Amino acid sequence: MMQDVDLGDVEEKDWKCATFKQSVDLSEKTDEVLAKWGKAKASALKASNGVDEAVTGLLEVEKKARLGGDNKSTLRLAVGIVELLVQVGDNEKLMTNVEILMKRRAQSKGVQLAIVRTARTAIDATKDEAERITLLKQLRDICQGKLHVEYEHAQLSVELAEIWEKQGKITECAALMLDVQVETIGNMPRVEKLEILLLQIRLNLDAEDYVRAAIMARKTTSRALSKPNSISIKLRYYELMVRYYSHFANYQYVAKCWMEIFAHVTEEETAKTLPDHPLVKDPTVALAHVLLFLALSSPKAVKDADQIDAAAFSLWNKEVDRLAEIEKYSTHKLAQDTPIMVQLSRTFLQKELIHWPEFTKEFDAVQKHAVFAEKSTAKDDRWDVLHIRITEHNVVVISNNYSKIRLPRLASLIDLPVTEAEEAVCRLVIDKTIWARVDRIGGVVGFAKQKNHNEVLCDMKGNVDHILAQITQACHLIDKEQLMHGFARKA
Repeated sequence: MMQDVDLGDVEEKDWKCATFKQSVDLSEKTDEVLAKWGKAKASALKASNGVDEAVTGLLEVEKKARLGGDNKSTLRLAVGIVELLVQVGDNEKLMTNVEILMKRRAQSKGVQLAIVRTARTAIDATKDEAERITLLKQLRDICQGKLHVEYEHAQLSVELAEIWEKQGKITECAALMLDVQVETIGNMPRVEKLEILLLQIRLNLDAEDYVRAAIMARKTTSRALSKPNSISIKLRYYELMVRYYSHFANYQYVAKCWMEIFAHVTEEETAKTLPDHPLVKDPTVALAHVLLFLALSSPKAVKDADQIDAAAFSLWNKEVDRLAEIEKYSTHKLAQDTPIMVQLSRTFLQKELIHWPEFTKEFDAVQKHAVFAEKSTAKDDRWDVLHIRITEHNVVVISNNYSKIRLPRLASLIDLPVTEAEEAVCRLVIDKTIWARVDRIGGVVGFAKQKNHNEVLCDMKGNVDHILAQITQACHLIDKEQLMHGFARKA
């Protein structure tokens, strides 16, 4: 049996869209034709092949009511036609007449909304998947471009996308959801908007369309994600952003996403709302990811040319200093539960050389962690990335302690061949992490920046001022001692 559709809100709305003033009252005629050809007579009309006659008769009365400005009768008649065809089970005639009713002259928006809602009951009652897809596509096309039924258009799109996704049509799903602009749908609940946004982001990531995934992700803000009833949505949003930034191997932004997740799962409200969530049960998993991705982060992250700033980070998470964040999270009260991760990350805080062979032996167990086990792209070997970060750390330490050093000696200190050591220095110079010049003929790397004449004179003046200040202070102390002990000062 067909379920009754709640149209109370449709009748109460003042759509202000009637072209004609009410000049007729066809309520009695409407009662008469609905009693004769309404959904209650569907079985008899189907048996006597009188469905077409009934629809034609109802359309004639509907036309008179619509052009006469009798909106209540128009609503009842339009819905009556749709309910009759739904009850009969003729989906082809149903969609044909729905399209006719939606396009009729001076058809009010309230009537169109009621028609779409009533027609959806036929889709809900259909068990055959192929026929269900056909009905969804037809009704969705009918709603396309009509602002007053854009909420229903979005719901139909989501329902169709879910069916196609089960069939493995990911690219088609992503293309289908591009037509849904949730930010313009005023009568859609906020949580439902966010759910559809997450679906759009996920489908585009599955389809490897990272540009559109970023565009969808930017449609929300951290403020919207932090409102009530959005806890689960916020966690899933940043998990999707982890996938996005992992594709570009931008580990600094991956770490920022995990910071958001960690800050969220450690809140009391999250523990009450999602007590069974794996990260809520064990927040040290999120903390370990934060520390490891901070270790994998470049001292100065260089963005991919195709990458877009997508994630809606909180204000406290906009600017991230790598070493300061390592210090912050390695001293968190939960850090004692992940000692090996803390020990690994804190090695980057020490101003000492890290020898890779010894490091691999000490942290061999870390290599089996999920962060290093998974590979988001074919070129992404995160253990090798960690080796690069340790090499960069070593070069920075050497640059702070040497003004000049020979390349073979530098290579031996950082456990790399001469060619790779030179590449590491050049990479840091390009990133503007250090200043250096390489004399390839002489095989010497200079870390002391050469100064021009003005800088040399300024340094000399500073040194002279410092010496004079020290002499003045020494004279003052001598005079003080003489006064205290009564010594006579020699001329």
